[in-house]
Amino acid sequence: MSSTPFEVYVFDFDGTLVQSAAVKRQAFFEVFPVGCATAVAKVLERDPDGSRHEVIPAMIAEARNMGLDTEGLDAPSLVAAYGRAAEAGVMNAAAMPKADAVLQAASAKAAYVASMTPHDDLQALLDQRGWLRLLRGAYGYPHSKDDVVGELLQRHGIAPSQLIVVGDGTSDRAAAERNGCAFHAITGPQSLAAVPGLGVGGHV
Repeated sequence: MSSTPFEVYVFDFDGTLVQSAAVKRQAFFEVFPVGCATAVAKVLERDPDGSRHEVIPAMIAEARNMGLDTEGLDAPSLVAAYGRAAEAGVMNAAAMPKADAVLQAASAKAAYVASMTPHDDLQALLDQRGWLRLLRGAYGYPHSKDDVVGELLQRHGIAPSQLIVVGDGTSDRAAAERNGCAFHAITGPQSLAAVPGLGVGGHV
């Protein structure tokens, strides 16, 4: 990891600030019929970070291609059902250890959240936890993480080495790499406290 002091911190939400990645994954299986589970799993394996607006239609198509019963499956209805199930699960999910301290420390510089959660839902979830006040901005779907990072580099007028992306998914790593920025991987509950440059402390 670069020793350059970071000026901007961009955090993912699910699986990074909140222990909700498994909850959101399971919600896909809950809203689809049991007989479509293999199709759901196949799409999630192919696109684990995809938006519900993209992966749910793909799951229906995959089930159809596999010869499974897709009668009555309607993408908009499933997206809405998924949204209700996921929101309930995320609201009740525990925060990552030291999430409040990490965001508080990052807010002394500039802290942002970039997530595949729909934008309005993300704002509400962050507000519920009292985190919006610590952020310069939060960007949910349909904002692209790649684009958000690029725009923040321009907005702050900083070199890529001065921005770090913190996340647990392939989309987080890709957003950092495509913009030439640092990346801190969340691989377990203790990873968030070990984000460099914040002095929070912790072990990966």
